[in-house]
Amino acid sequence: MDLFNKITISNLIWYIVPGLGMIFFVLFPILALNPHIVKLFYEQIGEIGLLILGTILGFLFEGLRLYRFRPGYSTIKKGFFDELTKTIGTDLNPYFVQSHVDDFARTKNYVGLSLHHAIWIMLGQFTILFLFEALFWGIMAIYNYYYITQYYSLFGLNISRIEYITYCGAFSVTFLSIGLRLMVTSTQDQKNTNNMFLNFAKQYRHDLQKLLNMEVD
Repeated sequence: MDLFNKITISNLIWYIVPGLGMIFFVLFPILALNPHIVKLFYEQIGEIGLLILGTILGFLFEGLRLYRFRPGYSTIKKGFFDELTKTIGTDLNPYFVQSHVDDFARTKNYVGLSLHHAIWIMLGQFTILFLFEALFWGIMAIYNYYYITQYYSLFGLNISRIEYITYCGAFSVTFLSIGLRLMVTSTQDQKNTNNMFLNFAKQYRHDLQKLLNMEVD
């Protein structure tokens, strides 16, 4: 019970929501192409199973950290770490410093830092999911444009080849558009969160210096 009590909204946003999102983005193409498989899967695993699987996938997804391949991520991160260590006046590992700023904020009952951090991470994770989904449907559209099969079906309904290609293309464009928008939003939220960290560090600079010195000693 103590473990569950320590789970915060930030943890849910950072890990579980992207994990559940991964399940959706895997199941959506299967639902479109073979609906009975999704039904069988849900009957076997149930809601609790989906939640557990989503949690596991969320931690796995975070371990991959694919959102770090986003254009401009490294530059923004380096600039933030340089400014953070300069603000506090320390040459300690910036990850170490950031974690202590976050922990100190919680002691002040200020959860905004961890919450906004989790949100832009989540947006970055969903950016990757949307882009991969767009790639899948784009490949499906191209493949079925050049290769003809006997029949075409989406969501259990038989449709024409032209309709099939059109739907695949529409899915690809839709997911791509949302993914690119999320990329922009995630980048902006990362910058805003960094500024929140820096402002908090400036406000409690002396307290943080004492805290970090205690850790060093």
